[in-house]
Amino acid sequence: MTDPHSPMADPSIDPVAELEQRRWAALVDGDLDELDRLFAEKMTYTHSNGIVDTKQSYLGALREGTFRYVAIDVTESASHDFGSVVVVTGRAVATSESAHGRLVSPLRYTGVWSSDDDGRWRFVAWHSCPVTA
Repeated sequence: MTDPHSPMADPSIDPVAELEQRRWAALVDGDLDELDRLFAEKMTYTHSNGIVDTKQSYLGALREGTFRYVAIDVTESASHDFGSVVVVTGRAVATSESAHGRLVSPLRYTGVWSSDDDGRWRFVAWHSCPVTA
């Protein structure tokens, strides 16, 4: 099991490695202030069930307790640096809880980070799909 508090990639090679680890940890810890800092204002978040959130609706759902992450086990992760954009692809198992109970979601994902005009990296997009095999 991958600990979301420990880096998977070398930050000297991957400009968003540490930020990606902070994002995973903030999701599990419910640290909405950290997520607010990491997410771009125009972020889109496409869940594995096809529901799409904006930054505001995603943070709102977490704040209201619509769901919460219990654990995230990242089993594969690769970063692809395109200069001012880094695309992270991988595989993970996300465990969440809601009023409907506990959900364990094996998934493949793509996360996109972009460097703004001040050189600060922001998380701009997430897309995941279920893994059935």
